[in-house]
Amino acid sequence: MTDDLTTRYDGVLERTTDGGVIRFERHLAHDVRDVWEAITSPERLADWWLPFDADVTVDLREGGEMVFAGRATEEPVTMTCTILRVDPPVLFEHTHPAPGSTMRWELEPHDTGCVLRLSHTVPDVTEAVDNLYLVGLQTSLDRLEPCLAGRPVPWDWDAFAAGRAHYAGLGLATAADAS
Repeated sequence: MTDDLTTRYDGVLERTTDGGVIRFERHLAHDVRDVWEAITSPERLADWWLPFDADVTVDLREGGEMVFAGRATEEPVTMTCTILRVDPPVLFEHTHPAPGSTMRWELEPHDTGCVLRLSHTVPDVTEAVDNLYLVGLQTSLDRLEPCLAGRPVPWDWDAFAAGRAHYAGLGLATAADAS
């Protein structure tokens, strides 16, 4: 196995006076505009972000909505986020389905591609740990690079479990039940 982004855990959780901020930083060998398209285009988002098949719509303007409608036949999930800021191709900020939570995607050009900085602000750190936010974001972001390279990969529940164990060891995720 090669040393790629899937072998590196780079999420951190900074506790603040009013909650916390989960941060990831990725150096991607892709142009800012390509990465922008992957984080804002419905077709591209569906390839890497969610652990389930969904129809995605994005009204890419401040006040617009980003909707993820799961295609499951039993208990379908729909998540709606409101877009707060859009400054193509370097800044995308939106709410998260958890009340009071926001996500900010910042892209910076770099000689070898770009740097992606993701900040997920959470009002309740315990909820973020219990709901495995770091683990989910780690697993999704590990799928972004292959998607950008034109080789989308399916959600990897084994990688999710390994990420959960890693972040649980740091107190940033709940441990899996041993049952």
